[in-house]
This record gives sequence, C-alpha cells and structure tokens, in this order.
Amino acid sequence: MIFKKLNIPVLLRLSLFLVGMHSIILGGIIYFFTVPFYHFFFVVDPIDFFYIRQSGVFLFLAGLFYIIPVKDLKRYRIVIIVTIFSKITAVVFLLRNAHLTPTATIIYLGALGDGTMAVMLSILTLLWDKEIKNSAEN
Repeated sequence: MIFKKLNIPVLLRLSLFLVGMHSIILGGIIYFFTVPFYHFFFVVDPIDFFYIRQSGVFLFLAGLFYIIPVKDLKRYRIVIIVTIFSKITAVVFLLRNAHLTPTATIIYLGALGDGTMAVMLSILTLLWDKEIKNSAEN
C-alpha cells in the first residue's frame, strides 16, 4: 500500500504549514493591497474598506492558528480538527454567498480550494490516527 511508504506526520505538518501560509499571505494581500486585490479578482472598486481589511486581519490570524499544530501534532490535535472544521465552514459560506459577488466564479474556485484543503487535512489526520493506533497496539 502506498501510504506505508509515506511519512504521514511529516505530510500532515507540511500540509498544515501550507494551509496556514496560504491564509497568512492571502490575509496580508487583502489588508495591504485591497484595491489591486479587488480589481484583479472582482473587477470592481472596493466600497467598505473596514470590513474588507478586517477579513484580511482575520485570515492572517487564522493562518497563524493553523500552523500551531506543526510543532506538536499530538498536543494540538484539537487545533487540527478546528482547522478542518473552519475549512468546511468556509466552503459552505462561499457556496451559499457566491451569488452576492460580481464574479461568482472566483468564489467557487475559492470554495474548491478550501474544500481541497479540508479533504487533504482530513485524510492525513485519519491516516495519522490509524498510525498512532497501530503503533499503540504493537
């Protein structure tokens, strides 16, 4: 089986780090480059900078939160679960509200990205749990 050759904890750490960096970078871009971000993705001028930039700060902080388990997967397992839940919640939010934007396609692509991250983290977490259970039984 291919999964026996993979180092699941390393892949889980790497995935959490990349998911976290994605949110940190996206949050920074939204906060510091609000106008170019909106022009590129939504082809409109932003109207309410406060809430847009607030979402950038939130994404930045969420990204820091996502990286916490990289140091100690066992100790911060609950953070991994909350990270997966937040990605699933993001998918639901994006799909339910895409029609409120001038370019729904980009929102659907964002939902696809968040969904992919949720599935990837879920699979790696399940495999890691199985690996822990198997090593405890031996």
